[in-house]
Amino acid sequence: MKKDMERCRVVYGVLKTHIEFGAYRFGDTLPTMENSTENFLVSLETIRSAYLQLEQEGYITLSQNVGSTVIKDYSEQEIEQNVQHFFSIRKDALIDLSKSLRPLLSHAQWVGLKNAPAKIYNNMKELKENRELQPFIAFNHIMQAYESLGNDLLTRLLWQVYMFLESPFLCVAGNPWCEFALNTFAPQSLEFCLKQDWDSLRDLICRSQDYLSVSLCEFYQERITLPSQNKLSFTWSPYKKVSQICYSLAMDLLVEISLGHYPVNTLLPSLNKLSKEKNVSVSTVRRALSLLNGVGAVKSVKRIGSRVLPFHETTENCDFTKPAVRRRLLDMAQSLQLLTLSCKAVSRITVSALDAAGIQKSMELLATVEARQQYHLLSYDALELLKNFAPYEAVRTIYGELLLQLFWGYGLRSLWKAGDDTSDFYITCYKTFMQSLEKADSVQFSEKLEELMIHEFRFTISRMVKLGMHEAERLLIPDLI
Repeated sequence: MKKDMERCRVVYGVLKTHIEFGAYRFGDTLPTMENSTENFLVSLETIRSAYLQLEQEGYITLSQNVGSTVIKDYSEQEIEQNVQHFFSIRKDALIDLSKSLRPLLSHAQWVGLKNAPAKIYNNMKELKENRELQPFIAFNHIMQAYESLGNDLLTRLLWQVYMFLESPFLCVAGNPWCEFALNTFAPQSLEFCLKQDWDSLRDLICRSQDYLSVSLCEFYQERITLPSQNKLSFTWSPYKKVSQICYSLAMDLLVEISLGHYPVNTLLPSLNKLSKEKNVSVSTVRRALSLLNGVGAVKSVKRIGSRVLPFHETTENCDFTKPAVRRRLLDMAQSLQLLTLSCKAVSRITVSALDAAGIQKSMELLATVEARQQYHLLSYDALELLKNFAPYEAVRTIYGELLLQLFWGYGLRSLWKAGDDTSDFYITCYKTFMQSLEKADSVQFSEKLEELMIHEFRFTISRMVKLGMHEAERLLIPDLI
């Protein structure tokens, strides 16, 4: 089995940070590898690789009898220097991400907890009664609560956010956010879930995410004095293994096809030419083209090449039985679910932040839907608006990745247009969007966008199930609130 090097790198970084921040001191033992697989929600192989790297770099020793013992002996001054350096180069990214969490994840967290199975609440209750709730354990149970959404892509996003922001911040000594998360949020969220007090739960989630941002900003003001240099940004890949570049190549080609860079009925460049243009191996190009054949974007003929298919031929040439195609279509549906869960809050802050020039550009972007008479693509253009103008970089980054995943639904497009007879609904949504932008009415815009996204998410899931992709039924369909 190939090691997941990206996750190994993140786990290694988190454990190294805990040692450098003094959360684990000289002579302390790290959690067992088995316990760490539960804490980090990764494989034992990934944990073992991270521990071996820590040993090779002189942070720990590994012993079969004792376990993993910290051998780095940092002084208090060195610990403070480590904290200063870590947070100084991440200042802009961490503050921006902390402000992005509420619009991106608050509704998803609320829906996940509201629909979580009772056993999750019982496990959390038992854990709280039997031993002190630790940050990793609390994170693990929150992640279990999200399982009701059935969204692996969301889980990967939450994992990345936690490892980049929350885990390092939680292990800083004297952190008020840690105390709030463990002693206020954890018990109160459990109490509200058991009582089914969903309004109070929603308020608590929003208050918790706001407090994280406030605490982080105060931490920077009061403690971090080192100037910010060599700034690091928050990044996220929706793929389990970022090394699988054939997906990225296939996506690049798919976007170029959609934009008309490769016109209908023309041939894509040859394998060797694409290999040189994209700086990848011929085998990678071959796998990417196989995936494009599977989603119905092209049709490859031996000794002739790969012809770009017209719109009406995509569905009949899409191989819905191919495992790689099914996985990518599921990625599309999972992205659509996350966009549906977050679009209301994200659009509200985005439209509210637009100045006159931003409103004009947004209206021009949406007007292309009417000019092309392609109202069925309205949701994509509305989400593109949010990706371009959201006030936080993390929101723009994540929405950019999620929107790319929607291109995997290329083979469903003709089904969508032929099967959906609600053109009046789309036109009404379009008019509402334009009126809302003209009046800078963020509430009306966000409510109509959520309505549109729920409609399209339900349609997508129903079509996928009819085509035999029953794994899509795991994705929880949210209701309007």
